[in-house]
Parts: sequence; structure tokens; C-alpha cells
Amino acid sequence: MITDTYLGLWKLIPELCIYQQGKVPRSGRYTIEESERIVSISIDWQDREGQAHHIEFCGVPDGSDQPSEAPGFTHMTLTRVNSSTLDSTAYNGQTRTMYARRVAHGDLLSTLQQITTDDGYISNFQVYERVLVS
Repeated sequence: MITDTYLGLWKLIPELCIYQQGKVPRSGRYTIEESERIVSISIDWQDREGQAHHIEFCGVPDGSDQPSEAPGFTHMTLTRVNSSTLDSTAYNGQTRTMYARRVAHGDLLSTLQQITTDDGYISNFQVYERVLVS
């Protein structure tokens, strides 16, 4: 069985992040797990002011439309591009509101997040390192 390399527990490296919108978080933790064909993503971060934030979502990574309970989103897709790449897209009706690509490079995970604005897209880039769990 081939394990997707984007799966795991990841810790944010703030100094390697580039944000067009907002400030780079002080710290962050990204968990991507798979069980019975369902991929679960959980993100915890602390902003520059020290406020804690959390978001999580899950779905079958086959590119199909899946309902979303997150505020401002009607549905989403998760797509396993290959063993190192996982995409997600969130929609409000027919409008794409957010897109993210996660790519594992050995013990590093890069994420590119695009947020839809009236003028196009704003991109935030993050880099995480794998946390080895013993």
C-alpha cells in the first residue's frame, strides 16, 4: 500500500511564509489524516496577537462536490492530485471562494492558498516541517 506523503503532522515555519493578506501566524500545526477513503484536515494556529484559531474539514479526495458546513461556503472539493499533492476548493454557490494546494517535499510541506476577492485572487504561501511522532 502506497502512503501519500502529504499525510502527517506538520509544524509551521513562520520565517519561510509569504502573505499577501494578513500577517504570518506566530505558530501553526497542520494535521492531514486518512481513514476509510476520507481525508481529514485540521489546522491550529496562533496569530501575531496570540489569539488561537482552529479549522477542520474532511471529505473523499476524488474531486467531487461535497457539502460544507463552514460559514460562507456551500460546498467544497478535495482532490488527490498524486501521492505528494492534495488540493481543496471551497465554493459559495457557483463562485470559487478559496483554493489551496498542499505539496509534500520530503519532510517539508508547502501550501499555497488563494482567496477570491473582487479584484482577483490574494495568495498566501506557507511552509511546514514534518513532526515525527514516536
